Amino acid sequence: YALGLALLRAGEPARAAAALAVAAAASDAAEAWVALATAEMDCGQPVRAAAALAGMLGRHALPNAEAAALARRVAAAVSAPGWCGRRPGGAVVAEAEGSIRAELAGRRLAPARLADPPAQGLLCLFADGRDLLGSPIDLAALGRVEGGVEAAAGGLAGWAWHPADPGRSPLLVVRDADGALLCTVRARDLAMEAVRPLARPRRFTVGHKRLAGATGPLAVLGENGVPLLGSPVLPRPAPAPWGKDGPRPPVHSDPARPAAVVVPVHGAAGATLACLRQVFATAPAAPVVVVDDASPEPELAAALDALASAGRILLLRHRRARGFPAAANAGLARALRLPDRPDVALLNSDTLPAPGWLAALSAAVHAEGDIGTATPFSNDASIVGYPEAGCLNPLPEGAALARLGALAAAANPGAAVDVPTAVGFCMLIRRECLAGTGLLREDVFAQGYGEENDFCLRARRLGWRHVAVPPAFVAHRGGASFGPARTFLLRRNLAVLETLYPGWRQTVAAFEAADPLAGARARLDAARLRATSRRRAVLLITHDSGGGVEKVVQARLSALRAEGRRPLVLRPERAVAEMRAYRPGRCRLDDPALSIPNLRFALPAEFAGLLALLRRARVEAVELHHLLGHHPLAGTIAGCLGVPFDVHVHDYAGICPRITLTGGSGRYCGEPENPRACEACVADAGSRLEAEISARTLREATAAQFAAARRVVVPSRDMATRLRRYFPALAAEVAPLGDDAALPPPPPVAPAPVRVVCVVGGIGPEKGYAVLLDCARDAANRRLPLRFVVVGHTPDDAALHATGAVFVTGPYAPENAVAEIRAQNAHLAFLPSLWPEAWGFTLGEAWEAGLAAAVFDIGAMAERVRRRGGGVVLPLGQGGGAVNNALLAVRLPTVQE
Repeated sequence: YALGLALLRAGEPARAAAALAVAAAASDAAEAWVALATAEMDCGQPVRAAAALAGMLGRHALPNAEAAALARRVAAAVSAPGWCGRRPGGAVVAEAEGSIRAELAGRRLAPARLADPPAQGLLCLFADGRDLLGSPIDLAALGRVEGGVEAAAGGLAGWAWHPADPGRSPLLVVRDADGALLCTVRARDLAMEAVRPLARPRRFTVGHKRLAGATGPLAVLGENGVPLLGSPVLPRPAPAPWGKDGPRPPVHSDPARPAAVVVPVHGAAGATLACLRQVFATAPAAPVVVVDDASPEPELAAALDALASAGRILLLRHRRARGFPAAANAGLARALRLPDRPDVALLNSDTLPAPGWLAALSAAVHAEGDIGTATPFSNDASIVGYPEAGCLNPLPEGAALARLGALAAAANPGAAVDVPTAVGFCMLIRRECLAGTGLLREDVFAQGYGEENDFCLRARRLGWRHVAVPPAFVAHRGGASFGPARTFLLRRNLAVLETLYPGWRQTVAAFEAADPLAGARARLDAARLRATSRRRAVLLITHDSGGGVEKVVQARLSALRAEGRRPLVLRPERAVAEMRAYRPGRCRLDDPALSIPNLRFALPAEFAGLLALLRRARVEAVELHHLLGHHPLAGTIAGCLGVPFDVHVHDYAGICPRITLTGGSGRYCGEPENPRACEACVADAGSRLEAEISARTLREATAAQFAAARRVVVPSRDMATRLRRYFPALAAEVAPLGDDAALPPPPPVAPAPVRVVCVVGGIGPEKGYAVLLDCARDAANRRLPLRFVVVGHTPDDAALHATGAVFVTGPYAPENAVAEIRAQNAHLAFLPSLWPEAWGFTLGEAWEAGLAAAVFDIGAMAERVRRRGGGVVLPLGQGGGAVNNALLAVRLPTVQE
């Protein structure tokens, strides 16, 4: 929205319209539609302007006088007879050359009623038999209230606003459990964070004194009688004891007992009907109770009526929407009265059960006499999520869902794991547990979220356990309920849970940290890996630190797939507490074509299991890219499998414990012949390898590795030459990581009074940060016509900015590098790396962006500049002044030439 307004003011209406169309669709805010219509008019597109303005006029109050003037202008431009809309507060305004006729529900409305129109219906306005721009007007839209309420200090607090009339302060009504009026309150305070783009919610509070004497849950309603999210609400929810399990319930298991399915429904016709079709297909014998919680979609209501008439479902319907807990309770209570007294599966309407789900849940809930609920695995189900818990994983549908369900059943037959709570998207409740615990608390959890946790904690006090059932899988679309206000309702209800059951969050956090379902997820991952192992595989062993190594690995993955082979990747596992550190001995196996994040192994204890899985995956070769972070056994995998392996060398980790042939200052060490000098360097500056190993021992191990390898691949002749100093017999294969010759020469540049030099990448010590800082200070001190822009990041951006000669853009996505470089309109690139880089992707990116490049005389980048041209090679070791003189002296082709 801000970008669109700025472009509009800058005289670029076409670009403004593109931005404002996005803003208006995302926010449905009146001011965004008005701005879009203005931009379209400035573009000479009155029809598009009318389309943008008409919807705003029909749904929103006029935001300002300028909007009315624009409506007159647009109506005239499209030859409409006039226009209509609503003023803030509700009065209808209509302008036309001829006489105006107003109709509501097909009946004529007297002109006097336009000043105070009815609260509901579609108001149509005509002039000379033609619609006015803005007709029909949705009369209910202006009274709609969006908001939320929660308990606070014995009283109430929340927010509310009129989305169609944001300048008006909503009047809210508070009623007690019997419906008696307690008080009213205006939401006036605009000082709160927006719940969606361009929203203007207003805070309100109701002190505990105004609620004196009120008992039970309180309803907080808008002027239109619709409850706010979070209503009903208990101002003083009392904590309950829950820390210890109750006595074991005296229940006998009955594996043959039938189960009914209860599906609460409110809108989303497509997803709901897909869910019901899947239930019919996967549980054909189960009675299905559907509770229509006043769905606003006529087509869904008609479809449910048809299913009920056909005997496919037992349909209950609410006259007004009461929220998920109330709808679920209606269905649960009805299911308990079914003649065969079944257990009850409570199922969200946005789910897709896989075949066998209900039988697996029934078997689990009757495996022992004290199991009260059973919950399946799902792609979106917090603690029982798969493949990653607590994440929104991709939704499997159709044949993919059926395959996943079958693999889940085969990978974890009969498995059930105790969990602190069921997850409400799908839970099978044993009949005795439901009867003894009671229904969900709709009086506390309002529209939903957390009510199943409360149920499970109440059941736990009665001695019931809750289990997750990995053999069952139910897909869940999830996340769509309540729109942008979902975050508020979720936070509100989690706070209620913590108030009712102090320490509940710590219990869930402890479960997540222990992760007792990790084994079940790993077994399902392994089953999916084995099920797709029809092609021969190549294992790539690499680190997990990104950079150039990761670029090469990703390119190799694409190349192997193009060859018809299946790439697998083994990486070290990072520690959770410190993402930069690796967990000693831990690694994870991944198939980039699948999402299998659970195949983690602790070496050496689980090395045999890793090898067995790799054999089952039909690994026929290994590519060794980097062993940083790995247990030493990782380097022996190819030999243990009896397959050939290739070594791809990306740096000097095989000869230098500091990896880059640099000392503590970040400068090239000169590669002394005496290894004792290397030991002294490591003692002073530290090793960057995980294992403590001397330079001599490291080189001996590398020599043995190179000798056993089928190929040793290096990206440059410079690296091949350096490695032969240490391994004279090495016949390395040089495979450049890009085709420099295919890149066009730098184009002419426009002359400018200041030369802009682009520095690309993460500029740490080895990459020349100290040199860059020296250059910036020298340029500032001498007031040189030289400015640096870093496309990337540095260890100390502030020090560079303080010189006044450098701007740092910040980190960028690798795929955006060339575009980011071009956007700086620089004249020259400077890549101040101080170590003998094996390749240097930033050089190719600078060339692709159309810049000549200055590099120091070391490593592959100097080799490439000399071979291709397109830059200059500077003597290594120069200070900032000399470098600046050289950068200013570089002769670039200009447009005049």
